[in-house]
Amino acid sequence: MPRPKVGSSRSDLIRLAIAGIDAQIENLTEKKRELAREIPGVAYSAPAAPARPARKRAAMTSATASPAKKKRKVSPATRKKLKEAAKARWARIRAERGE
Repeated sequence: MPRPKVGSSRSDLIRLAIAGIDAQIENLTEKKRELAREIPGVAYSAPAAPARPARKRAAMTSATASPAKKKRKVSPATRKKLKEAAKARWARIRAERGE
């Protein structure tokens, strides 16, 4: 594989690595063709594309899926406290920014 120039970007290095791998694949494919020709009755087949993995969601069944949790209710008093705390937090942030 050719040596990269000093200061090359990472994407250039990746492109060079991919080019080197492609060259090796071509070389090995040609060697495989030559070997297949030497053995009578063996046909060379091009490498197939990798199979796509099955979707996980389709494999799950309702029996294996966990039941959904119930939504918790927040009382009006707690909602009011949360609202006031959020307002105070944002007021403090705005004061720090000088708005």
